[in-house]
Amino acid sequence: MRRGFLFVIFVLLWIGLGSCSRYHSGRAESLYQQALEMEELHIPDSAIVLYRQALKQLDGTENAELEASIYNRLGDLLLDHNIYETAWDTYTQALKVSQSLPDKSNLSHTYRGMGKYHYLYKDPDSALFYFEKPLAFLDQIADREERSSVYNNLSSAYKQHNDLARALQCNAAALSLTRNKVKRLRNYAVRGQLFALQMQYDSALFYLEQASRSDDMSVRASAYFKLADLPDEAGIADSLRYRYLQEAYRLSDSIENMAIAHQIDRQEHIRITTDLQEQSHTRLIVAITICVVALLLISVAVFLFYRQHLKRRNEQLFAHKWEKQEARAQENESRELQMVEIIRKAGERCSRDFKTTSTYNEWYRRITQGKESLSYDEQKEFQAIVVKEFDPYLQQLSSVVPLTGNDAFLCALIQLGFSTRECAVCRGISNETIRSQRTRLRKKIPQNFSDQGLGVVILGEENLSKR
Repeated sequence: MRRGFLFVIFVLLWIGLGSCSRYHSGRAESLYQQALEMEELHIPDSAIVLYRQALKQLDGTENAELEASIYNRLGDLLLDHNIYETAWDTYTQALKVSQSLPDKSNLSHTYRGMGKYHYLYKDPDSALFYFEKPLAFLDQIADREERSSVYNNLSSAYKQHNDLARALQCNAAALSLTRNKVKRLRNYAVRGQLFALQMQYDSALFYLEQASRSDDMSVRASAYFKLADLPDEAGIADSLRYRYLQEAYRLSDSIENMAIAHQIDRQEHIRITTDLQEQSHTRLIVAITICVVALLLISVAVFLFYRQHLKRRNEQLFAHKWEKQEARAQENESRELQMVEIIRKAGERCSRDFKTTSTYNEWYRRITQGKESLSYDEQKEFQAIVVKEFDPYLQQLSSVVPLTGNDAFLCALIQLGFSTRECAVCRGISNETIRSQRTRLRKKIPQNFSDQGLGVVILGEENLSKR
């Protein structure tokens, strides 16, 4: 029952902790979505704040998938705003979290981020090293768009290494995988530039013009800049080139204005995010308090029920145990009486049989008629004879009382009816030593057997007290 009680408490605690963990994971997911919205609105500072808050909510939970995604998005955002070292530290955290995940999409994203870090630092060899790492586990990347991004980054890396053929192959692979219109047109812009480098100007012009129709201003601006950079052999007139440049600069200015505009709302958004954080903290405290109170009430109810049940069970066990002890005590008492009776009869039989022999009569005369103790050799000889004759008796007695050789000899002499003086003559010791030995023997007798009269049987205390 105790194990069951502990199991119930463990389950309740596990449910409570699981509820808190799910609450934190849900809160982190909400903050993550808000941060993505801030990125779409070109408010990077607010997005960074929300990403950091989401990571704090995930502290102590086991939602590694979400944690890795947040680290990767945060690293990308920091890298886009030239905060390189912090971005690298963020990708390092993402690498630790995502390595154990079965879906390698986040791990691929992390390696691409590290590659972009080296790409921006003009270290093309290191960039290519990290960009190629996802190829080792490409079949374990569940996200199709992530696989497209892998080939897209490889295309840029091979272009920087002047390996235009492989760059075009990777660009084609990226285009075949992506279903995102913005990414497809961005790849068109890259493809157009690759064809321009190979002096295939018709193809370059086609893909760059397609990219210039993108809904993303940065993709359109890039496409217009690349169109303006095409040589005269592409058939672009100066007036058209001027229009491309004018449009590219206009788009670039719009992007910069959006980045400046977000500074106007920055303080207001900080206030909003602070309020969100305080509300989140309040809700967390309330949720934890409710969980703790519920657990305490359930624990008290279970404890009271268990205590009442335990009391009834202990009463039943005590009554049953008392009955068993009474029965066992009676059984033991009967067994001890039987053992004492067996020992008594064995001693009387051995004594009676030995007294009928001529050996006993001869030794008895020598003991009773002599004035001094037996010699050492006579003592040993007589002891050996007596112990042999009383072996059945001594075997029974030894099963109850631990006996030395001298103790066994003394018990046999007492069964023969020898007095203290006669026992002393047989042993060659004083009467006081015999009495001391008898006292030690009496102490060796277990109390339960002593209560059943075993001391009288083996030491003849009643008879000796009369002498």
